[in-house]
Amino acid sequence: MLGEQSPLRSRRGLYIFLGLYAAALIALIPSKPLWVDEIIDLGGVRNADLKGVLDFVPTNAGGVPLGYLVDFGMIRVFGYSEFAVRLPSVLFTVLTCLAVYILAWKANLRAPLLAAMLYAVSPLTMRYALEARPYAQAACWSAFSTVIFLSLVRNPTLGKAARYAVLVAAGLYAQPYSIFVPVAHLVWLVVVKKHGRALSLAATAVALASLAFLPWFLKTHAVWQGTLRSGVRFVVSAKNLLVIPHELMGTGFAGAALTGIAIVIALGWSSLHTAEKGFWALYAVMPLVLVPAADAYFGYFLAARQMIFVLVPISILIALCAEVRRWGFVVPVALVAAMVYEDVRWVQRPGEGWQVAATELKAASCTIFVPEGARTMYVFFEPGLRVCDENMLTSFEAIALAVSPDYSAEYGAARGKLDGAGFRKLADLRLAQPRIELYRRPAN
Repeated sequence: MLGEQSPLRSRRGLYIFLGLYAAALIALIPSKPLWVDEIIDLGGVRNADLKGVLDFVPTNAGGVPLGYLVDFGMIRVFGYSEFAVRLPSVLFTVLTCLAVYILAWKANLRAPLLAAMLYAVSPLTMRYALEARPYAQAACWSAFSTVIFLSLVRNPTLGKAARYAVLVAAGLYAQPYSIFVPVAHLVWLVVVKKHGRALSLAATAVALASLAFLPWFLKTHAVWQGTLRSGVRFVVSAKNLLVIPHELMGTGFAGAALTGIAIVIALGWSSLHTAEKGFWALYAVMPLVLVPAADAYFGYFLAARQMIFVLVPISILIALCAEVRRWGFVVPVALVAAMVYEDVRWVQRPGEGWQVAATELKAASCTIFVPEGARTMYVFFEPGLRVCDENMLTSFEAIALAVSPDYSAEYGAARGKLDGAGFRKLADLRLAQPRIELYRRPAN
């Protein structure tokens, strides 16, 4: 049995781990170039005023302002840089690890730091710890709302209910699907715990948080719906649901199977009380059920990142598995090894090279973008890039063709126009995605 001074239980061990983890994430910030979703989000924030940011947010289906406002604040205070806009995600991720440790401590785990480590090395956690997107922030508010919720259950007070309401509202304004975590809290109180005063205070807090979100929802709902109607409406099918086991743990179906085994062991053989087991099970399962249901209702595409907050209870259950008999540690150790392996592979994998591609485009007189809407990806880095007037191609000497991934039909049409205007391919300026080709007209 682990003693109080075990590194996996001591506060000193926690602080050392959080410091090293934060330093590692900060060092990794430059390792991955900005990708499409980051560029789109930052494009609406980088040169906008506060009103412009708030006007831009609803143009993204389901867009809520808190993540954008954090980026806006960082840019205004420190100026624009990848480091500045990604640093908040690092800090929120480190804070979430702290919350996981606190929750594992409250659950009387002998090695609460193991739960924090499991959350930290999850490939989904690592990815969004290094992106200028709101998912790490949403996970943080969600985890700390759970910390306050458990405290509220043990000692129901108005002050704790108020703090709980604020954290739930912050989660809604960072990622609306985080509401499914307090829904799990309330279901547990109704079905399992049956604590009247805690239930009344928690339900009131969730209702107030939802009311605080209502003005934004009413203001932007029509815009969200218009955004969805103008784009592709997705259907959540049984095949789509496979994204959950395949991507949530970041280790494919094998990792999902190991996770399932760990959870079964933890719930079946651990020393936790039945009510506590019910809490962690509901905390993990409810969002996994309700997020796909919400996506199906709204016609939005299903993505593992929408459920990032369930990694908190899953990490705690995996750590709990390690405490079951002598053989319980085998599955968690295998999972940690698999997740660290995937983390290393992801860091080493080349990212989307939009900035490099944009620099290459300066060698041409003008550029044809495939598709046309992808121009925003390049001008984010090089605002002076010229777009070719396709009715006056012969007035240019050198033309670049910027080809975004998965647009083969549009690429063929653009090549046909260049061939018809007498241009011949001179060089591949960039073979990686996005691809850049240079064309020139032969001298007469």
